[in-house]
Amino acid sequence: MRLHHLSVTAFGPFAGTVEVDFDELSSAGLFLLTGATGAGKTSVLDAVCFALYGQVPGDRAGAKHLRSDHAAPQVAPEVRLRLSIGERELLFTRSPAWMRPKLRGTGETKVQAHVLVEELRDGSWTVLTNRLDDAGLLVSDLLGMTCAQFNQVALLPQGRFQAFLRATSAERHAVLQQLFRTDRYERIEHWLVERRTRARRASEAAGESVLETVNRLREASGSEVEEEWFADLGTAFENGDLERWVAAGTAAATGQKATSAARSQVADADLLRATTRLEEAQRLRELRARGARAEAAVAEWAARADELEELRSRTLDHHRAAPLTALARSHDAAERAASAARTTWSAWTLPAESLDDALGRARAAHATAVAFTPRETARLEARARADEVRSTLRAVESGVAELELVIADQPAVIAEAAAATDEARAAAARHPLALARVDALETSLGEARRAELLGLELTAARTDVLSATSTAQRAREHYLDLREARINNMAGELAGQLASGCSCPVCGSASHPAPARSQSNGVGRAEEDQARKELEDAEFELQARQVQVASLEGELSGLELRLAGLDRERLADQLASARDEAERLEPLAAALDVLTAHEATCRDRLERARADLASALLERTALQTELAGIAELDEAIATEWESVLAASGSADAETSTMPLAEIIGLRARRVSDLERAATDLQRAQESQHQADQLFEQLGRAAADAGFEDPAAAVASLLAPEDLRQAEDLLAEADLAVHAARATLADPDVLDALEQLPLALPDLEAAVESAAAVARAAASAYSAATARCERLTALASQLGTRLEAWAPLRADHRTVAALAALVEGKSVDNPQRMRLAAYVLAERLRQVVDAANERLAAMSDQRYALEHTDDRGYGEQRGGLSLRVRDDWNGVHRDPATLSGGETFVVSLALALGLADTVAHEAGGTDIDTLFIDEGFGSLDADTLEDVMDTLDRLRDGGRVVGLVSHVPELRSRIATQLEVSKGRSGSTLRAVLSGG
Repeated sequence: MRLHHLSVTAFGPFAGTVEVDFDELSSAGLFLLTGATGAGKTSVLDAVCFALYGQVPGDRAGAKHLRSDHAAPQVAPEVRLRLSIGERELLFTRSPAWMRPKLRGTGETKVQAHVLVEELRDGSWTVLTNRLDDAGLLVSDLLGMTCAQFNQVALLPQGRFQAFLRATSAERHAVLQQLFRTDRYERIEHWLVERRTRARRASEAAGESVLETVNRLREASGSEVEEEWFADLGTAFENGDLERWVAAGTAAATGQKATSAARSQVADADLLRATTRLEEAQRLRELRARGARAEAAVAEWAARADELEELRSRTLDHHRAAPLTALARSHDAAERAASAARTTWSAWTLPAESLDDALGRARAAHATAVAFTPRETARLEARARADEVRSTLRAVESGVAELELVIADQPAVIAEAAAATDEARAAAARHPLALARVDALETSLGEARRAELLGLELTAARTDVLSATSTAQRAREHYLDLREARINNMAGELAGQLASGCSCPVCGSASHPAPARSQSNGVGRAEEDQARKELEDAEFELQARQVQVASLEGELSGLELRLAGLDRERLADQLASARDEAERLEPLAAALDVLTAHEATCRDRLERARADLASALLERTALQTELAGIAELDEAIATEWESVLAASGSADAETSTMPLAEIIGLRARRVSDLERAATDLQRAQESQHQADQLFEQLGRAAADAGFEDPAAAVASLLAPEDLRQAEDLLAEADLAVHAARATLADPDVLDALEQLPLALPDLEAAVESAAAVARAAASAYSAATARCERLTALASQLGTRLEAWAPLRADHRTVAALAALVEGKSVDNPQRMRLAAYVLAERLRQVVDAANERLAAMSDQRYALEHTDDRGYGEQRGGLSLRVRDDWNGVHRDPATLSGGETFVVSLALALGLADTVAHEAGGTDIDTLFIDEGFGSLDADTLEDVMDTLDRLRDGGRVVGLVSHVPELRSRIATQLEVSKGRSGSTLRAVLSGG
């Protein structure tokens, strides 16, 4: 991955747009990002990280405030980064979420974060995505690293690698886990713990089911178990105690079942014999009772012989007369029908001989009226049409009057509309000029006010320049004084560094006969460095103040040039007047289209009114003509109807004013009445004839049945209830006598009547006693059988549950041991290392190996890092501890005992090793642009030289290294620089190249 160009707008301390051309800075392979404290050096790295991942590294990510506070309210924050990943060239454009002032009214509205990722293909940029989540996945896929890994590999963060060196195992575990994404091993640990919990619960549940079955067996068999079995039933099952206990209980139950079965069989045989004797006695008693009842029945019916003979005679007479019943009822019904028909005919009071003549005349009169119906319908339709025509004629006449009024008034309306249109057209021509004047006056007024404000700012800035100049002069004098004092004491300082047996750095001699003595108030290198740093900071501040004054003077000069010749005091009044004029013309200009359309509408209305008036006059003439024709038709039909009435002879009886429909209805009712009278006469004659015929048939049928007359036959009939009772009594007598005689003829009954009765109570008592004994024996056998079956079923169930429990117990033991091992709680894990820590320990060994390759060069072969599995002081677990080995004296040191410079060197080597290992873990992604943030100020000259040599070697293969620092030595050593300057209106960037 190589960075090419970075553009930052309204981001962090940068109010405007600043750009970084990494291709120019990369020409030397090593460049310095320098500037005063707080100027925004780290913000450049934040912009790179934000462009790629949408977040900034370190604690700054929690603030969620990325937009510059110095930027104008409407300026949108944006970061654009062009880079190459392998053979692909990409452009990332991101903007964080920010609050924008509302375009209308007061208040703010939130603008959501957005992103645009493009790729250069065939000379043009092609959009890959504009979704935040897709952009994040795309970067992770291309680089193979998360944001945290990228920060560790490409942006060695300020103060972060020192913290990693001195971290505890737990803190180092969290960092390494995030970088190497070993959370899958923690998920394995969690899975094993959850699997152990599930296995324990499954084993306990299976054990509970086994215990439940044992308790049921104990209850069913009535035998007790050993108390220790409740604590460990599995052991009792494995050594055979539980199996022997179950077998003993089952055998005892089987013996009890056989004994109960024998006793039940004996009791059942005794009960059968007693029941047989009782049933024989009951049969004899029943046969004797049947014989006695049969003898009594025969005697009873013999005493009622006369009564039964009389009933049989009356029943026979009834059956002879029964066939005449239907004929008699028909004759009675015919007589009643004939009487009713005569009554209905007599109500008409008409002579029978003239009924046909009257019916013929009524039908003829009705036909005449019906034949005239089409003419009457034509007259009614003509009258309805006349009403419609009159209504339409009134509407047409009203429309004619309205159209005549419109034609008379419309010319004045057209003239008024034309005048309003001309006025609006003139306003529309003047309105753009008025708006342009308003814009010009607003710009001039804003520039005038800005010029006034710039004058005040320029005065304050010039005062700040004078103050900064004075501060810089004092800092220079102080630095020169300290430098002179140190030079004077240089011999004593060198003598203080001499060691017995070592060569003098000046003359090379190993003997030091008269070394100089350092002055008690001598100045050391630290004081000189501090003074030089204060001088550089003061000069930076003075330079920033001077740049600010120049910028303000340039901007003020441009404003004064544009405002030359304007009366600044009258600009506000002129702007107000121009706004009034624009506001007055705006509604008139806006109404031009409406007024033009209104004028055209008025003219169209006049033309339409004239055309509509001509059509209405023609329609009125046609309606008047049609109305006259309808009146003539109505008069002709009325004359024809009077002629019809006169010809039918009903002009006097039916008034000529009666509607035709009523006349037709009246004549139809007359015809209907005469037709019903003829029907009633015919029905009366037919009913009387039918009654006479039925009377003759009834007389002949009575004589044939042996009766003197029909009246005698009717008198022999019995009521239905009496007939039923007589027949039931005769049938009952015959059936009873026949059954009694059959019973008395039965040999068993005759034999029973001859024997003596038996004592039934004694036999019944014997049966009850035998039944009680049999029930008790059967109950005992049933209980023994159920007990035996239950024990057998429970024994089988116990075996099944023990077999199911055995693998669960084994699984729980295995999973529990494995979970304790990966959790670091097992005796087999003496270091108490978790699985994830074990994996990270191997990664840490790789990091240490990579770090030692650079640490040896940077520490003059003195220091080396060592990874140890031992637990540190106060730590519960080990595996991720670090020690520093001092090869000059063979001592292993805790990283906390290193000095500030030593800590930086060791931490830098560790960070570079960590970066190489993470890059290798991410798939070998080449990071061609690397940043190292701060920390060089704690190094002495020699160590700084070794560190710079190591950093120079990082440039092998075309890698570009950027150092973030304000250390003066680095500014003098590294010619290619990116200088960040801060000011009241925000920070700026300036590139200083090695050749310029």
